Amino acid sequence: MAYFNHLQSERHFKWRFIDLFNLLIYLSCLYLLIHFMSEESNDLFQHRLIVLFATIGLWRYSWWFLNLIRALIYEFVTFPKLRKQANALYKSGWKPPHIYFVIASYKEQKETTEALLECILRECRSLAVPATLYLSADPQDERIVRDYVQQHVGNTAFQVIAIRQTLPDKRIALGQCLRSLSRHGVIKDAPVILMDGDALMTQGTLKKCVPFFHLNPNLHALTTDEKAIFHGPKWMAEMTELRFAQRHLMMQSHALSKRVLTLTGRLSMFRSQIITTPDFIDRLENDYIDHWLWGRFRFLSGDDKSTWYLLLKNKAQMLYIRDAMVYTVEHVSGNGFARTLQNLLRWSGNMLRNNGRAIALGPKKIPFYIWWCLIDQRLVIWTSLVSPIAAILLTAKLGWSFLPLYLAWLGITRITISLFIFRYAGRIHLSFPFLIYILQISNAMIKIYILFRLPRQRWTNRGNIVAIQQSTDDKLWLKHLMANYLTLLYTSTLVLFLALYTGALETYSWAEISRSVKLLFGF
Repeated sequence: MAYFNHLQSERHFKWRFIDLFNLLIYLSCLYLLIHFMSEESNDLFQHRLIVLFATIGLWRYSWWFLNLIRALIYEFVTFPKLRKQANALYKSGWKPPHIYFVIASYKEQKETTEALLECILRECRSLAVPATLYLSADPQDERIVRDYVQQHVGNTAFQVIAIRQTLPDKRIALGQCLRSLSRHGVIKDAPVILMDGDALMTQGTLKKCVPFFHLNPNLHALTTDEKAIFHGPKWMAEMTELRFAQRHLMMQSHALSKRVLTLTGRLSMFRSQIITTPDFIDRLENDYIDHWLWGRFRFLSGDDKSTWYLLLKNKAQMLYIRDAMVYTVEHVSGNGFARTLQNLLRWSGNMLRNNGRAIALGPKKIPFYIWWCLIDQRLVIWTSLVSPIAAILLTAKLGWSFLPLYLAWLGITRITISLFIFRYAGRIHLSFPFLIYILQISNAMIKIYILFRLPRQRWTNRGNIVAIQQSTDDKLWLKHLMANYLTLLYTSTLVLFLALYTGALETYSWAEISRSVKLLFGF
Protein backbone atom coordinates (compact mmCIF):
# COMPACT_ATOMS: atom_id res chain seq x y z
CA MET A 1 0.00 0.00 0.00
CA ALA A 2 1.04 3.61 -0.56
CA TYR A 3 1.16 4.27 3.16
CA PHE A 4 4.11 1.98 3.74
CA ASN A 5 6.38 4.08 1.56
CA HIS A 6 6.36 6.65 4.39
CA LEU A 7 6.91 4.38 7.40
CA GLN A 8 10.26 4.54 9.17
CA SER A 9 10.73 2.73 12.44
CA GLU A 10 13.12 5.34 13.89
CA ARG A 11 13.93 9.02 13.47
CA HIS A 12 16.89 9.90 11.24
CA PHE A 13 18.19 13.40 10.55
CA LYS A 14 18.53 14.42 6.90
CA TRP A 15 20.65 17.32 5.70
CA ARG A 16 19.22 19.21 2.75
CA PHE A 17 20.92 22.10 0.98
CA ILE A 18 17.70 24.08 0.65
CA ASP A 19 17.12 23.82 4.41
CA LEU A 20 20.62 25.09 5.18
CA PHE A 21 20.14 27.92 2.70
CA ASN A 22 16.82 28.91 4.32
CA LEU A 23 18.44 28.85 7.75
CA LEU A 24 21.24 31.10 6.48
CA ILE A 25 18.66 33.56 5.12
CA TYR A 26 16.87 33.58 8.47
CA LEU A 27 20.09 34.25 10.44
CA SER A 28 21.13 36.95 7.96
CA CYS A 29 17.80 38.76 8.37
CA LEU A 30 18.15 38.52 12.12
CA TYR A 31 21.66 39.98 11.96
CA LEU A 32 20.51 42.87 9.77
CA LEU A 33 17.62 43.58 12.13
CA ILE A 34 20.00 43.86 15.08
CA HIS A 35 22.74 45.70 13.17
CA PHE A 36 20.48 48.46 11.84
CA MET A 37 18.52 48.84 15.05
CA SER A 38 18.07 52.55 15.76
CA GLU A 39 19.74 54.32 18.68
CA GLU A 40 16.29 54.87 20.12
CA SER A 41 15.71 51.12 20.09
CA ASN A 42 19.12 50.49 21.70
CA ASP A 43 18.21 52.84 24.53
CA LEU A 44 15.32 50.53 25.38
CA PHE A 45 17.85 47.96 26.66
CA GLN A 46 17.94 50.09 29.80
CA HIS A 47 14.18 49.71 30.25
CA ARG A 48 12.86 47.71 33.18
CA LEU A 49 11.00 45.52 30.69
CA ILE A 50 14.33 43.89 29.85
CA VAL A 51 14.58 42.78 33.48
CA LEU A 52 11.13 41.22 33.24
CA PHE A 53 11.89 39.51 29.92
CA ALA A 54 15.25 38.30 31.23
CA THR A 55 13.72 36.92 34.44
CA ILE A 56 10.88 35.05 32.75
CA GLY A 57 13.14 34.03 29.89
CA LEU A 58 15.77 32.65 32.24
CA TRP A 59 13.12 30.66 34.08
CA ARG A 60 11.32 29.35 30.97
CA TYR A 61 14.40 28.51 28.93
CA SER A 62 16.33 27.00 31.82
CA TRP A 63 13.32 24.74 32.41
CA TRP A 64 13.25 23.87 28.72
CA PHE A 65 16.97 23.06 28.64
CA LEU A 66 16.57 20.96 31.78
CA ASN A 67 14.03 18.85 29.89
CA LEU A 68 16.47 18.65 26.98
CA ILE A 69 19.28 17.40 29.24
CA ARG A 70 16.95 14.83 30.82
CA ALA A 71 15.86 13.67 27.36
CA LEU A 72 19.48 13.20 26.29
CA ILE A 73 20.24 11.22 29.46
CA TYR A 74 17.26 8.96 28.73
CA GLU A 75 18.28 8.60 25.09
CA PHE A 76 21.98 7.82 25.60
CA VAL A 77 22.19 6.35 29.11
CA THR A 78 18.93 5.02 30.55
CA PHE A 79 17.07 3.64 27.55
CA PRO A 80 20.04 1.83 25.89
CA LYS A 81 20.37 -0.28 29.05
CA LEU A 82 16.65 -1.10 28.95
CA ARG A 83 16.81 -1.89 25.25
CA LYS A 84 19.77 -4.24 25.77
CA GLN A 85 17.83 -6.16 28.45
CA ALA A 86 14.69 -6.35 26.27
CA ASN A 87 16.62 -7.62 23.25
CA ALA A 88 18.39 -10.23 25.36
CA LEU A 89 15.05 -11.45 26.73
CA TYR A 90 13.54 -11.76 23.26
CA LYS A 91 16.61 -13.58 21.88
CA SER A 92 16.41 -16.05 24.76
CA GLY A 93 13.17 -17.38 23.31
CA TRP A 94 10.69 -15.63 25.61
CA LYS A 95 7.33 -14.69 24.12
CA PRO A 96 4.16 -13.22 25.60
CA PRO A 97 1.35 -15.73 26.12
CA HIS A 98 -1.13 -13.75 24.05
CA ILE A 99 -1.61 -10.35 22.41
CA TYR A 100 -4.85 -8.42 22.73
CA PHE A 101 -5.78 -5.48 20.51
CA VAL A 102 -8.62 -3.11 21.39
CA ILE A 103 -9.61 -0.73 18.59
CA ALA A 104 -12.49 1.73 18.37
CA SER A 105 -12.82 2.61 14.70
CA TYR A 106 -15.30 5.20 13.49
CA LYS A 107 -15.94 5.61 9.75
CA GLU A 108 -12.28 5.40 8.74
CA GLN A 109 -11.33 5.33 5.08
CA LYS A 110 -11.05 1.81 3.66
CA GLU A 111 -7.41 2.26 2.66
CA THR A 112 -6.50 3.36 6.21
CA THR A 113 -8.34 0.45 7.85
CA GLU A 114 -6.70 -2.09 5.55
CA ALA A 115 -3.27 -0.58 6.23
CA LEU A 116 -3.97 -0.84 9.97
CA LEU A 117 -4.88 -4.52 9.65
CA GLU A 118 -1.86 -5.27 7.47
CA CYS A 119 0.40 -3.79 10.18
CA ILE A 120 -1.31 -5.81 12.91
CA LEU A 121 -1.10 -9.11 11.01
CA ARG A 122 2.54 -8.48 10.10
CA GLU A 123 3.45 -7.81 13.74
CA CYS A 124 1.51 -10.86 14.99
CA ARG A 125 3.30 -13.11 12.50
CA SER A 126 6.67 -11.74 13.62
CA LEU A 127 5.93 -12.70 17.23
CA ALA A 128 4.24 -16.00 16.33
CA VAL A 129 1.86 -15.89 19.29
CA PRO A 130 -1.96 -16.02 19.34
CA ALA A 131 -3.69 -12.66 19.04
CA THR A 132 -7.23 -11.38 19.42
CA LEU A 133 -8.63 -8.15 18.09
CA TYR A 134 -11.60 -6.65 19.94
CA LEU A 135 -13.14 -4.24 17.46
CA SER A 136 -15.81 -1.67 18.16
CA ALA A 137 -16.97 -0.23 14.85
CA ASP A 138 -19.96 0.73 12.77
CA PRO A 139 -21.28 -1.73 10.13
CA GLN A 140 -19.16 -0.22 7.34
CA ASP A 141 -15.92 -0.64 9.31
CA GLU A 142 -16.93 -4.17 10.32
CA ARG A 143 -17.38 -5.23 6.70
CA ILE A 144 -13.99 -3.84 5.71
CA VAL A 145 -12.30 -5.67 8.60
CA ARG A 146 -14.13 -8.94 8.01
CA ASP A 147 -13.36 -9.00 4.29
CA TYR A 148 -9.70 -8.13 4.75
CA VAL A 149 -9.06 -10.63 7.56
CA GLN A 150 -10.77 -13.45 5.66
CA GLN A 151 -8.52 -12.82 2.65
CA HIS A 152 -5.20 -12.27 4.43
CA VAL A 153 -5.18 -14.03 7.83
CA GLY A 154 -3.87 -17.32 6.38
CA ASN A 155 -2.39 -19.56 9.07
CA THR A 156 -1.92 -16.73 11.55
CA ALA A 157 -3.49 -17.43 14.97
CA PHE A 158 -5.61 -14.30 14.78
CA GLN A 159 -9.21 -13.84 15.87
CA VAL A 160 -11.54 -10.85 15.54
CA ILE A 161 -14.37 -10.22 18.01
CA ALA A 162 -16.61 -7.40 16.77
CA ILE A 163 -18.76 -5.32 19.09
CA ARG A 164 -21.31 -3.22 17.23
CA GLN A 165 -20.84 0.47 17.94
CA THR A 166 -24.27 2.06 18.27
CA LEU A 167 -23.10 5.50 19.40
CA PRO A 168 -20.12 7.59 18.18
CA ASP A 169 -18.75 7.62 21.73
CA LYS A 170 -15.17 6.33 21.89
CA ARG A 171 -15.21 5.88 25.66
CA ILE A 172 -18.28 3.65 25.54
CA ALA A 173 -16.78 1.75 22.59
CA LEU A 174 -13.54 1.07 24.45
CA GLY A 175 -15.46 0.08 27.58
CA GLN A 176 -17.55 -2.43 25.63
CA CYS A 177 -14.42 -3.99 24.15
CA LEU A 178 -12.71 -4.26 27.53
CA ARG A 179 -15.82 -5.80 29.12
CA SER A 180 -15.97 -8.37 26.33
CA LEU A 181 -12.26 -9.06 26.83
CA SER A 182 -12.82 -9.54 30.56
CA ARG A 183 -15.77 -11.91 29.99
CA HIS A 184 -13.76 -14.08 27.59
CA GLY A 185 -11.05 -14.45 30.22
CA VAL A 186 -7.87 -12.46 29.92
CA ILE A 187 -4.46 -14.11 30.34
CA LYS A 188 -2.43 -12.64 33.19
CA ASP A 189 0.43 -10.30 32.20
CA ALA A 190 -0.51 -10.41 28.53
CA PRO A 191 -0.20 -6.99 26.84
CA VAL A 192 -3.44 -5.23 25.90
CA ILE A 193 -2.92 -2.71 23.11
CA LEU A 194 -5.32 0.21 22.79
CA MET A 195 -5.19 1.68 19.28
CA ASP A 196 -6.99 4.23 17.18
CA GLY A 197 -8.38 3.16 13.84
CA ASP A 198 -5.90 5.37 11.98
CA ALA A 199 -2.69 4.21 13.73
CA LEU A 200 -0.07 2.23 11.80
CA MET A 201 2.66 0.27 13.57
CA THR A 202 6.09 0.21 11.97
CA GLN A 203 7.95 -3.07 11.60
CA GLY A 204 9.14 -4.53 14.89
CA THR A 205 6.91 -2.42 17.14
CA LEU A 206 5.62 -5.37 19.18
CA LYS A 207 9.07 -6.95 19.50
CA LYS A 208 10.41 -3.66 20.80
CA CYS A 209 7.63 -3.10 23.33
CA VAL A 210 6.18 -6.27 24.85
CA PRO A 211 9.34 -7.58 26.62
CA PHE A 212 9.34 -4.62 29.01
CA PHE A 213 6.27 -5.90 30.86
CA HIS A 214 8.10 -9.15 31.67
CA LEU A 215 11.31 -7.35 32.70
CA ASN A 216 9.59 -4.98 35.11
CA PRO A 217 6.63 -6.30 37.17
CA ASN A 218 5.88 -2.74 38.31
CA LEU A 219 5.44 -1.48 34.75
CA HIS A 220 1.75 -1.18 33.90
CA ALA A 221 1.69 0.88 30.69
CA LEU A 222 3.88 2.20 27.91
CA THR A 223 3.55 4.31 24.81
CA THR A 224 5.65 4.93 21.70
CA ASP A 225 7.04 7.62 19.44
CA GLU A 226 4.61 9.05 16.92
CA LYS A 227 4.66 10.72 13.50
CA ALA A 228 2.03 11.54 10.91
CA ILE A 229 1.19 10.74 7.31
CA PHE A 230 -0.52 14.01 6.54
CA HIS A 231 -2.97 14.73 3.74
CA GLY A 232 -3.84 18.40 3.91
CA PRO A 233 -2.44 21.95 3.99
CA LYS A 234 1.35 22.16 4.15
CA TRP A 235 1.34 24.53 7.11
CA MET A 236 -0.67 22.00 9.13
CA ALA A 237 1.81 19.27 8.19
CA GLU A 238 4.64 21.51 9.47
CA MET A 239 2.74 22.17 12.68
CA THR A 240 2.19 18.44 13.17
CA GLU A 241 5.92 17.78 12.65
CA LEU A 242 6.72 20.40 15.28
CA ARG A 243 4.23 18.97 17.76
CA PHE A 244 5.53 15.41 17.44
CA ALA A 245 9.17 16.53 17.63
CA GLN A 246 8.46 18.43 20.86
CA ARG A 247 6.51 15.44 22.13
CA HIS A 248 9.45 13.10 21.46
CA LEU A 249 11.78 15.32 23.44
CA MET A 250 9.45 15.84 26.40
CA MET A 251 8.32 12.21 26.65
CA GLN A 252 11.92 11.10 27.04
CA SER A 253 12.49 13.67 29.76
CA HIS A 254 9.39 12.54 31.65
CA ALA A 255 10.18 8.84 31.21
CA LEU A 256 13.36 9.36 33.18
CA SER A 257 11.03 9.61 36.22
CA LYS A 258 9.27 6.36 35.20
CA ARG A 259 6.13 8.28 34.31
CA VAL A 260 4.78 10.09 31.25
CA LEU A 261 2.25 12.92 31.00
CA THR A 262 -0.10 11.07 28.67
CA LEU A 263 -0.69 7.54 27.42
CA THR A 264 -1.23 8.41 23.80
CA GLY A 265 -4.54 7.21 22.39
CA ARG A 266 -2.96 6.35 19.03
CA LEU A 267 -1.22 3.38 20.62
CA SER A 268 -0.57 2.48 24.25
CA MET A 269 0.02 -0.92 25.86
CA PHE A 270 -1.26 -2.01 29.27
CA ARG A 271 -0.80 -4.98 31.56
CA SER A 272 -3.93 -7.10 31.11
CA GLN A 273 -5.02 -7.53 34.74
CA ILE A 274 -4.91 -3.77 35.33
CA ILE A 275 -6.92 -2.53 32.38
CA THR A 276 -9.72 -5.13 32.69
CA THR A 277 -10.70 -4.43 36.28
CA PRO A 278 -14.34 -3.27 36.66
CA ASP A 279 -13.33 -0.01 38.37
CA PHE A 280 -10.90 0.84 35.57
CA ILE A 281 -13.48 0.18 32.85
CA ASP A 282 -16.24 2.08 34.68
CA ARG A 283 -14.06 5.15 35.09
CA LEU A 284 -12.87 5.00 31.49
CA GLU A 285 -16.46 4.91 30.23
CA ASN A 286 -17.81 7.59 32.54
CA ASP A 287 -14.87 9.67 33.71
CA TYR A 288 -15.88 12.94 35.31
CA ILE A 289 -14.81 15.69 37.67
CA ASP A 290 -16.70 17.77 40.22
CA HIS A 291 -16.17 21.46 39.53
CA TRP A 292 -16.93 24.24 42.03
CA LEU A 293 -18.81 26.25 39.38
CA TRP A 294 -20.14 23.71 36.89
CA GLY A 295 -20.82 20.79 39.19
CA ARG A 296 -20.24 17.24 37.98
CA PHE A 297 -19.79 16.70 34.24
CA ARG A 298 -18.65 13.76 32.13
CA PHE A 299 -15.60 13.78 29.88
CA LEU A 300 -16.27 13.36 26.18
CA SER A 301 -12.80 12.91 24.66
CA GLY A 302 -9.44 12.39 26.36
CA ASP A 303 -9.72 8.67 27.08
CA ASP A 304 -5.90 8.52 27.00
CA LYS A 305 -5.78 11.09 29.80
CA SER A 306 -8.24 9.06 31.86
CA THR A 307 -6.23 5.84 31.60
CA TRP A 308 -3.10 7.85 32.44
CA TYR A 309 -4.67 9.41 35.54
CA LEU A 310 -5.99 6.09 36.86
CA LEU A 311 -2.49 4.58 36.67
CA LEU A 312 -0.85 7.72 38.05
CA LYS A 313 -3.23 7.64 41.00
CA ASN A 314 -2.21 4.04 41.76
CA LYS A 315 1.55 4.83 41.58
CA ALA A 316 1.94 2.64 38.49
CA GLN A 317 5.14 2.96 36.49
CA MET A 318 4.94 3.97 32.83
CA LEU A 319 7.53 3.91 30.06
CA TYR A 320 8.24 5.63 26.75
CA ILE A 321 9.67 3.39 24.03
CA ARG A 322 11.67 5.93 22.06
CA ASP A 323 12.71 3.61 19.21
CA ALA A 324 9.24 2.25 18.41
CA MET A 325 7.35 4.38 15.90
CA VAL A 326 3.61 4.55 15.22
CA TYR A 327 2.19 6.65 12.42
CA THR A 328 -1.18 8.37 12.45
CA VAL A 329 -3.01 9.05 9.18
CA GLU A 330 -4.45 12.57 9.02
CA HIS A 331 -6.91 13.72 6.34
CA VAL A 332 -7.77 17.43 6.40
CA SER A 333 -9.81 19.15 3.70
CA GLY A 334 -10.07 22.90 3.10
CA ASN A 335 -7.70 25.46 4.59
CA GLY A 336 -7.49 23.59 7.91
CA PHE A 337 -8.01 26.57 10.25
CA ALA A 338 -11.31 25.28 11.67
CA ARG A 339 -9.83 21.80 12.22
CA THR A 340 -6.75 23.28 13.93
CA LEU A 341 -8.88 25.40 16.23
CA GLN A 342 -11.04 22.42 17.20
CA ASN A 343 -7.94 20.29 17.84
CA LEU A 344 -6.38 22.95 20.06
CA LEU A 345 -9.65 23.32 21.98
CA ARG A 346 -9.89 19.55 22.46
CA TRP A 347 -6.25 19.03 23.47
CA SER A 348 -6.26 22.03 25.83
CA GLY A 349 -9.53 20.94 27.40
CA ASN A 350 -8.32 17.37 27.95
CA MET A 351 -5.15 18.68 29.61
CA LEU A 352 -6.92 21.14 31.90
CA ARG A 353 -9.68 18.73 32.91
CA ASN A 354 -7.07 16.27 34.16
CA ASN A 355 -4.33 18.64 35.30
CA GLY A 356 -5.99 19.86 38.48
CA ARG A 357 -6.84 16.45 39.89
CA ALA A 358 -3.38 15.12 39.00
CA ILE A 359 -1.72 18.03 40.84
CA ALA A 360 -3.96 17.28 43.83
CA LEU A 361 -2.30 13.84 44.15
CA GLY A 362 0.79 15.67 45.43
CA PRO A 363 4.51 14.87 45.25
CA LYS A 364 4.12 12.05 47.77
CA LYS A 365 2.10 9.99 45.32
CA ILE A 366 3.86 10.89 42.08
CA PRO A 367 7.51 11.75 41.40
CA PHE A 368 8.30 15.37 42.26
CA TYR A 369 9.55 16.20 38.77
CA ILE A 370 6.32 14.97 37.17
CA TRP A 371 4.29 16.86 39.77
CA TRP A 372 6.17 20.07 38.98
CA CYS A 373 5.66 19.49 35.24
CA LEU A 374 1.91 19.47 35.93
CA ILE A 375 2.17 22.75 37.84
CA ASP A 376 4.24 24.24 35.03
CA GLN A 377 1.44 23.40 32.60
CA ARG A 378 -0.68 25.92 34.51
CA LEU A 379 1.99 28.57 34.91
CA VAL A 380 2.96 28.61 31.24
CA ILE A 381 -0.57 29.66 30.31
CA TRP A 382 0.09 33.08 31.82
CA THR A 383 3.84 33.50 31.30
CA SER A 384 3.38 32.87 27.57
CA LEU A 385 1.33 36.05 27.29
CA VAL A 386 3.70 38.35 29.19
CA SER A 387 5.93 39.30 26.25
CA PRO A 388 3.20 39.89 23.61
CA ILE A 389 1.06 41.96 26.00
CA ALA A 390 4.07 44.01 27.15
CA ALA A 391 5.13 44.50 23.53
CA ILE A 392 1.70 45.83 22.56
CA LEU A 393 1.63 48.20 25.56
CA LEU A 394 5.11 49.60 24.93
CA THR A 395 4.58 49.93 21.20
CA ALA A 396 1.45 51.96 21.95
CA LYS A 397 3.38 54.17 24.40
CA LEU A 398 6.82 54.48 22.78
CA GLY A 399 5.95 54.04 19.13
CA TRP A 400 7.40 51.66 16.54
CA SER A 401 10.95 52.03 17.92
CA PHE A 402 10.24 49.20 20.34
CA LEU A 403 9.15 46.75 17.63
CA PRO A 404 12.65 45.93 16.23
CA LEU A 405 13.89 45.11 19.72
CA TYR A 406 10.95 42.77 20.32
CA LEU A 407 11.31 41.07 16.94
CA ALA A 408 15.04 40.53 17.61
CA TRP A 409 14.18 38.95 20.97
CA LEU A 410 11.65 36.61 19.34
CA GLY A 411 13.99 35.73 16.50
CA ILE A 412 16.91 34.82 18.75
CA THR A 413 14.97 32.84 21.36
CA ARG A 414 12.79 30.86 18.94
CA ILE A 415 15.59 29.89 16.60
CA THR A 416 17.67 28.77 19.60
CA ILE A 417 14.92 26.38 20.67
CA SER A 418 14.30 25.30 17.09
CA LEU A 419 17.94 24.33 16.55
CA PHE A 420 17.49 21.57 19.12
CA ILE A 421 14.02 20.55 17.92
CA PHE A 422 15.33 20.16 14.35
CA ARG A 423 17.25 17.09 15.51
CA TYR A 424 14.05 15.39 16.71
CA ALA A 425 12.06 16.48 13.65
CA GLY A 426 14.59 14.86 11.29
CA ARG A 427 15.50 17.97 9.30
CA ILE A 428 15.65 21.77 9.46
CA HIS A 429 12.16 23.30 9.28
CA LEU A 430 12.40 27.07 8.93
CA SER A 431 8.73 27.35 9.87
CA PHE A 432 9.41 26.13 13.42
CA PRO A 433 10.51 29.49 14.96
CA PHE A 434 7.32 31.12 13.67
CA LEU A 435 5.05 28.21 14.57
CA ILE A 436 6.48 27.99 18.09
CA TYR A 437 5.49 31.60 18.73
CA ILE A 438 2.07 31.32 17.06
CA LEU A 439 1.23 28.15 18.99
CA GLN A 440 2.51 29.70 22.22
CA ILE A 441 0.07 32.60 21.92
CA SER A 442 -2.90 30.66 20.53
CA ASN A 443 -2.54 27.83 23.07
CA ALA A 444 -2.37 30.29 25.97
CA MET A 445 -5.47 32.18 24.82
CA ILE A 446 -7.44 28.98 24.23
CA LYS A 447 -6.44 27.56 27.60
CA ILE A 448 -7.51 30.74 29.40
CA TYR A 449 -10.88 30.46 27.67
CA ILE A 450 -11.25 26.75 28.52
CA LEU A 451 -9.95 27.19 32.09
CA PHE A 452 -13.25 28.71 33.20
CA ARG A 453 -15.45 26.65 30.86
CA LEU A 454 -14.24 23.09 31.39
CA PRO A 455 -17.54 21.39 30.44
CA ARG A 456 -17.42 22.82 26.89
CA GLN A 457 -16.35 19.94 24.66
CA ARG A 458 -16.57 19.28 20.93
CA TRP A 459 -15.12 16.31 19.02
CA THR A 460 -15.25 16.74 15.26
CA ASN A 461 -13.42 13.42 14.74
CA ARG A 462 -16.44 11.58 16.09
CA GLY A 463 -19.27 13.07 14.11
CA ASN A 464 -18.97 16.57 15.60
CA ILE A 465 -20.20 15.50 19.04
CA VAL A 466 -20.86 18.39 21.39
CA ALA A 467 -21.05 18.18 25.16
CA ILE A 468 -22.68 20.98 27.12
CA GLN A 469 -23.37 21.55 30.77
CA GLN A 470 -26.36 19.39 31.58
CA SER A 471 -27.77 21.70 34.18
CA THR A 472 -31.51 22.25 34.28
CA ASP A 473 -31.63 24.86 37.03
CA ASP A 474 -32.38 28.49 36.35
CA LYS A 475 -28.87 29.55 37.38
CA LEU A 476 -27.09 28.24 34.29
CA TRP A 477 -26.97 31.76 32.83
CA LEU A 478 -25.34 32.91 36.05
CA LYS A 479 -22.60 30.29 35.68
CA HIS A 480 -21.81 31.52 32.18
CA LEU A 481 -21.78 35.08 33.49
CA MET A 482 -19.36 34.05 36.27
CA ALA A 483 -17.09 32.34 33.72
CA ASN A 484 -17.00 35.52 31.63
CA TYR A 485 -16.31 37.62 34.73
CA LEU A 486 -13.41 35.40 35.86
CA THR A 487 -11.89 35.42 32.36
CA LEU A 488 -12.02 39.22 32.29
CA LEU A 489 -10.73 39.52 35.87
CA TYR A 490 -7.67 37.32 35.39
CA THR A 491 -6.68 38.72 32.00
CA SER A 492 -7.24 42.35 32.99
CA THR A 493 -5.18 41.83 36.15
CA LEU A 494 -2.28 40.56 34.05
CA VAL A 495 -2.62 43.47 31.60
CA LEU A 496 -2.86 46.01 34.44
CA PHE A 497 0.24 44.64 36.18
CA LEU A 498 2.26 44.78 32.97
CA ALA A 499 0.98 48.27 32.16
CA LEU A 500 2.10 49.52 35.57
CA TYR A 501 5.39 47.65 35.55
CA THR A 502 6.44 48.75 32.08
CA GLY A 503 5.36 52.32 32.64
CA ALA A 504 2.78 52.19 29.88
CA LEU A 505 0.29 53.33 32.51
CA GLU A 506 1.56 56.15 34.69
CA THR A 507 0.95 56.21 38.42
CA TYR A 508 0.47 59.28 40.61
CA SER A 509 1.08 60.02 44.27
CA TRP A 510 -1.77 60.94 46.62
CA ALA A 511 -0.46 64.52 46.70
CA GLU A 512 -0.69 64.76 42.91
CA ILE A 513 -4.17 63.28 42.94
CA SER A 514 -5.31 65.73 45.66
CA ARG A 515 -3.88 68.68 43.73
CA SER A 516 -5.68 67.58 40.57
CA VAL A 517 -8.98 67.23 42.45
CA LYS A 518 -8.63 70.73 43.92
CA LEU A 519 -7.92 72.23 40.51
CA LEU A 520 -10.81 70.35 38.98
CA PHE A 521 -13.44 71.32 41.57
CA GLY A 522 -11.95 74.71 42.55
CA PHE A 523 -11.28 74.15 46.25
